Amino acid sequence: MRKLLLIGGGHAHLHVVKQLQLHPYKDVEVTLISASKYQYYSGMFSGYTEGLYSKEDIRINLEELSTKANVKWFEGIITAIDAEQKMVLTASGEVIRFDVISFDIGSLTAGMETQGVTENAMRIKPNYHFVDVIDHVRKSEKIVVVGGGSAGIEISLSLTAWRRNHKIETPVTLISKTRLLQQKNDSVSEKIEEVVISNGIHLLKNEGVTSVSLNSYITSTGRKETYDHMIWLTGPKAPGIFKSSNLPIDKLGYLLVEDTLQVKKYPFIFGAGDCISLRDFPDIDKAGVYAVKQGKTLYRNLKAFLYATDGERYIPQKNYLSILSIGNKTGFLLYKNFALKGKATWVLKNKIDRDFINRYKKD
Repeated sequence: MRKLLLIGGGHAHLHVVKQLQLHPYKDVEVTLISASKYQYYSGMFSGYTEGLYSKEDIRINLEELSTKANVKWFEGIITAIDAEQKMVLTASGEVIRFDVISFDIGSLTAGMETQGVTENAMRIKPNYHFVDVIDHVRKSEKIVVVGGGSAGIEISLSLTAWRRNHKIETPVTLISKTRLLQQKNDSVSEKIEEVVISNGIHLLKNEGVTSVSLNSYITSTGRKETYDHMIWLTGPKAPGIFKSSNLPIDKLGYLLVEDTLQVKKYPFIFGAGDCISLRDFPDIDKAGVYAVKQGKTLYRNLKAFLYATDGERYIPQKNYLSILSIGNKTGFLLYKNFALKGKATWVLKNKIDRDFINRYKKD
């Protein structure tokens, strides 16, 4: 019997496991390996931070999902991959062999090499850290969030909403080394900056953090400030395992795959989600919308490789809709360089997110 390893419980692998529950591969032993039995859904992180969702609302039990699909479950961390020998090494010393392997392990956090960050700042990746981090910092007097992308903005605004509901008036500080949502045009940045400032957040933009000590930090302008807790949300960074295992990678260290989601040199290695780079589409965002669509292609192409049939090519969409949760059940919808703020956009986001996570909680 051939062995398929699924490493990581990201969006694409969730789809694969769910499809295996409905349409299993014949004569293939499938094992899902992840560092935690729970996969936390990042689309609902802001809602949890604001107090709108419980811990159970935002997580999927990978062990239960695997059992329903007749997939073996292994809780652990992969530390090395030997593509020539077709085996992986776990942190606890197990050697696990495979015939086909797929990676959907997400990304790490950029900027951790900044002086003092590793020792003093908190991060939410891997995402099973998220709940503990938020529960730990919410009531702190001085909270600093570093990062001017979607994650930093959402968490800052959601923390602010929760704190106001609990009569904590000290403002959250948001630090961004660029304008907010830099990948969007100036008009969108100005709109979200207005939202941030109008909610009482202390915004420092075009100013990076250069060093962090136990209770203070220094910015690129020489500003020195104190804090109680700092959350570091500065964007994605490639996992180091692909480079250390001598697998094909792009210039940033992400696993390099073709439009079939396979590694060209090792076609029995697949990848999806934030941990990969598509050779023909190297500049697409690290966003869940792509991983969700990749899941369908991944399931079909794993099956095609296992049974020597025709697969399909993954072509990413050019544009996608995203909705930020900005506190008090209000959404900030983004499409291309269009932005719309309102209650209805949050209702739409809530429906999309609940529909997604419930897909993997139902039998």
